[in-house]
Amino acid sequence: MDIVIYTNPEILLHKREPDCFCFWSMKYPPKHFKEGDKIYFAVKGEIQGSFLCDEFYPDSEETIIFSSNSWKQLDGVHNWQFCKPFRGFRYKWWKEKDE
Repeated sequence: MDIVIYTNPEILLHKREPDCFCFWSMKYPPKHFKEGDKIYFAVKGEIQGSFLCDEFYPDSEETIIFSSNSWKQLDGVHNWQFCKPFRGFRYKWWKEKDE
């Protein structure tokens, strides 16, 4: 199940640098998440886009590993795209067809 992570613009920009593998550490990893799911990132109250999860290690410091080349920017503006800041993660709250 896809998740959303809220972060700051500098961190997202760093994760989007070309041709690198990135990781995201989580103290409490999602129970319904697996390799191949999407990790959406929200910045300044708006979901920006997503990466595909390449590897998932719930018991490791490097919990989620993804390629920066898998970044997919969201097209257009959608009602579900806006959110208030939060800690940790949230499961995706919209349908795939709405993208």
